[in-house]
Amino acid sequence: MLQNERITTPIWKKIIYFIFVILIFAAQIAIYYFAIMGNFNGSQSLYIIGICLFIVAAIFIINNDSSVSYKITWIVLIAILPYFFTLLYIANYNSKILPKRKRRKLKKLVKENKYIVYKEYEKEDTYLKKISKLIYNNSYYTIWNNTKVTFFKDASLKHRDMLEKIRNAKKYVFLEYFILSNGVLLNELVNVLEDLGNKGVEIKIIYDDIGSKRALSNKTIKRLVGIPNIKIAVYEPLGLNINPAINYRDHRKICVVDGIYSYCGGDNLADEYIHAVERFGFWRDNAVLLEGEATKSFIAMFIEMWYTSTKESLKIYDYLVESNISNEESFVLPFADGPNMDTHTAYEAFKSLINEATKSLYISTPYLIIDDEMLNAIALQAKSGVDVRILVPKIPDKKTVFMMTRAHYKKLLDSGVKIYEFTPGFNHAKNIIVDDKYAFCGTINMDYRSLFLHYECGVIIGKDKVVEVMQKDFLNAVNISDNYTLDDWNKRNIFSKFFAFLLRLFAPML
Repeated sequence: MLQNERITTPIWKKIIYFIFVILIFAAQIAIYYFAIMGNFNGSQSLYIIGICLFIVAAIFIINNDSSVSYKITWIVLIAILPYFFTLLYIANYNSKILPKRKRRKLKKLVKENKYIVYKEYEKEDTYLKKISKLIYNNSYYTIWNNTKVTFFKDASLKHRDMLEKIRNAKKYVFLEYFILSNGVLLNELVNVLEDLGNKGVEIKIIYDDIGSKRALSNKTIKRLVGIPNIKIAVYEPLGLNINPAINYRDHRKICVVDGIYSYCGGDNLADEYIHAVERFGFWRDNAVLLEGEATKSFIAMFIEMWYTSTKESLKIYDYLVESNISNEESFVLPFADGPNMDTHTAYEAFKSLINEATKSLYISTPYLIIDDEMLNAIALQAKSGVDVRILVPKIPDKKTVFMMTRAHYKKLLDSGVKIYEFTPGFNHAKNIIVDDKYAFCGTINMDYRSLFLHYECGVIIGKDKVVEVMQKDFLNAVNISDNYTLDDWNKRNIFSKFFAFLLRLFAPML
């Protein structure tokens, strides 16, 4: 069964909106033309109104709670074309706001899901107390012990383990992924799901329509829909569904099996992640498996996104199980973020981790497109004597984004940060490792989209042996990567320098 019942504006209204946007753009250009040529008497008045509109919009944006870089980008764009970009800003701003009835119901669902699994940190570690309160106050997610953590240094190892766990599922399987792509991996998964569905196991899948648009065929969708006991939700289908909300995607990667096992990492359900096909060289990615109490948080995440996508309220009590894992020493803190929240949980969590480093700070990310506040935080750690290393791809998946990533190097290199570009291929892993004590693994890139726009998730791990395993894996990747130096930066050609300078202004939009 394909679930598409979402609270949404009728298509005909969105088509009218789209036509209206085009007309506004054309009108804005015409106003400039006539104002310059002096061929239309009213053009000067419209030009003055445009200036007033810019001033009002700029005051509103400045007082809005968002990144300074994000504000600057919008203010510059509105200054260039005030009528057109003011309209787009209003549409963009309002698209994050769910209808009142849906917001009330989602808020109630969030509280129901979170409060029943709340657990306060009571040990002596000051930082874990601090970060757990930060996450909980922002999004109600809580910290857990009694959870076994397994780190997969390669996504192919994770998928092999995940398929085996799914194959042995007894009650239910939840899957939420940004990309579902035809190929070896998805075909094997569908075979397993067909067998489970015929056995009466409940299966629910959420996938992002834009992420999967080109990669997932109608034939595969029909095959999935035909599986007994399965329901599929498509997050914000595109098609003729013209909607500014398409800017906010479901970038999460979650698998929950029987309420016991939960997986999270940077990998999608596509063949490049298991090296069945090669894209941009060797695809480096990793993930974690949680077994035990912390899986409750991933159940809550899935249920919330299921409601956001379908309007169907699942009861978390129906999916919780008692854990027999005993692990009192280490702790894990799963959390989620998204445009429906009033806070930027991922951004604040990353800043907290960065500021906590006293000896070493290791960051792995496919993109490094962050605001000055986070850049300064990283640079300050390097200036303070912390060993700061950042790993990004050498072979990019998007050349424009790669150039923008490099545009952010200068301040970091000047402060003593060591930047490495992964030589064998594309580095897609998303990690932060602090002082061999704490680590993050999840779906969140260090760019504006992940930190401010998308639905994301991840896990902060504390005082667990897995942190040292992650640190070792990071250093192994660094050893086979190119060290990008300040000398390399200065040797760039004029075109690269100018293009990077220009792109930095529009970084929050990409």
